[in-house]
Amino acid sequence: MNQVGKIEKIEGNRATVSVKRVSACGDNCKGCSSACNQPSVIFETDIIGDYETGDYVEITTENEVVFKQIFMLYGIPFLVMMGTIGVVQLLLSGNPNKDIISAVASVASLAVSFFILKAYDKTEMRKNTLNFTLGRKL
Repeated sequence: MNQVGKIEKIEGNRATVSVKRVSACGDNCKGCSSACNQPSVIFETDIIGDYETGDYVEITTENEVVFKQIFMLYGIPFLVMMGTIGVVQLLLSGNPNKDIISAVASVASLAVSFFILKAYDKTEMRKNTLNFTLGRKL
């Protein structure tokens, strides 16, 4: 996965880089007549080469790692929600309100998924599995 980032700060062999978030609107906010402001994502990475503060660079990440993160972000909440619906349906098979109860329980399971993902995110950030590589200057 390739994106464009701007080097904000360099300290030794570490660079702080900001990348504009990619949205469904694209990068032309005038296209949908919305005045949306996309915040930048800021991260630190090792640098090898001659870079200066303010340079725009190509940033590369491994596709496998990105796809794993996407699966975790969307797959875990989906699996937890579907599992919750299945368990509630089985436990309350004789209850006439089992559908309403399972709907409420599935929405509540999304809150549980949020905390699962927060914990997962903290461990992944400590392990630094999402490696960014600075490419050529633009």
